[in-house]
Amino acid sequence: MFDENTRDAIDRRSVLKGLGAGALAAAGGIGVSGSASADESSQHYHNPVGPVGFGDVSVIQDGDTYYAYGTETPNDIVPVAESTNLVDWTYTHSALDSYPDWRSDDAGVWAPDINYYDGQYHLYYSYSTWGSSDNPGIGLATAANPSDTFTDQGPVFRANDLGMTNCIDAEFRVVDGTPYMIWGSWYGIYGVQLTSDGADYVPGTTFQLAGDMREGPLLVEENGYYYLFYSTGHCCEGADSTYEVEVGRSESLTGPYYNREGTDLRDLNEHRSGVTVLSGDDQFTGPGHNDAIRDANGDWWMVYHVEATSSNETRQMMIDRIQWTDTDWPVVARTGTPSAQSPRPNAGSYDRGALPDGTYHVRNVNSGRLLEVAGASTSDGANVQQYVETGNTCQDWTVSANGDGTYTFTNANSGKLLEVAGASTSDGANVQQYADTGSACQDWIVEDVGGGQFRVTNANSGKLLEVANAGTANGDNVQQYAATGSPCQLWTFTEV
Repeated sequence: MFDENTRDAIDRRSVLKGLGAGALAAAGGIGVSGSASADESSQHYHNPVGPVGFGDVSVIQDGDTYYAYGTETPNDIVPVAESTNLVDWTYTHSALDSYPDWRSDDAGVWAPDINYYDGQYHLYYSYSTWGSSDNPGIGLATAANPSDTFTDQGPVFRANDLGMTNCIDAEFRVVDGTPYMIWGSWYGIYGVQLTSDGADYVPGTTFQLAGDMREGPLLVEENGYYYLFYSTGHCCEGADSTYEVEVGRSESLTGPYYNREGTDLRDLNEHRSGVTVLSGDDQFTGPGHNDAIRDANGDWWMVYHVEATSSNETRQMMIDRIQWTDTDWPVVARTGTPSAQSPRPNAGSYDRGALPDGTYHVRNVNSGRLLEVAGASTSDGANVQQYVETGNTCQDWTVSANGDGTYTFTNANSGKLLEVAGASTSDGANVQQYADTGSACQDWIVEDVGGGQFRVTNANSGKLLEVANAGTANGDNVQQYAATGSPCQLWTFTEV
């Protein structure tokens, strides 16, 4: 934990078209890989970590490799850098090989947001002309792999579609199976529900999260809250930039969001500042437009850019750890200013899981009935069903993490494991109890979808645990099925 520990505003995002080519590496779009220092060690890294000219950073992990995507440069529409440890980054290529064709003017591609969704990589991007309210919008490009060249899918929405002044700086989020887009650039931070494929918006679903003079939203889910990080101040002015990061939080994606002083973020404006968590200093100017990623220890790291360093008036990628106070507010880089040197992240996959080990009642959200072994049987192959709470231990399940992101569910009455019968991968396959066999059909992934609700997915089949036909009666069968979005596929866990 951290001891607890504000500021003002007005400008916009640089397309970096003003960057001189001399600031860029001859071998590619943007400068060479970051931070090599004489006192570099296996325990510490030095900021900046990323290529020169790399701004508005969005990051994702695929296997052992991290990928970062940035705002366009003179030589790249969406530059991409790769790393295996989050601190040594190398420029590789451009994610787009041509400008999207849904604008004919001299628009720029800014502020990408990379996500894995619906079996492919979704790269959302802003498409706008610097300094102009020219009906900007957010587009979508997709690829099978993060290292591929992405294929443009066209606009998700434009400002005029929503009756807004500005629609850039995308932040994609899925809550309870429903995709949303959060965005904002200077005229308030807003959100809207998307269609199930994430490629279009749902009319009439917009909501506001923060007021004017805020942009570059990022949502981090932790401690039972959605934390909304965003940038404010003057960007894009080199050493004169006043860009910095503020934060608020909410128990709901749609808000309302409040900062540590109790101010509703929707009330912020040019004359009312928020609570700053990262601001510049003499060495690093204008930190902002950040993303966040977890390391193998479960620690959060903020990946962001600075507008200038003491030796280079060009955007560069930075990384600093996010820690939490005893009242669950974030502290960035220990002091709230960018670090020059810090202990390295623990690169690797984070698999702590969504639940602490314990014994639980597992209740179906749709019916309110508990998961149980029928007839309190102790036999292999005994059926699993739902039933009103009886107090019998056949309704108690000991949930234990396997250390790889999966869990086993052991019935407290029988000592047998919850499994999909016959290791089936088919929709409608039965769920039963059985002695431990070591099969993946006895392993389950528990996913927190917010609001105290969880999805439970079989590790072998990828299908969800559900009550058949969304039944609400005692004795209705429990089976596996592909995701449908029904609440019969959602569960709550109450410790017993």
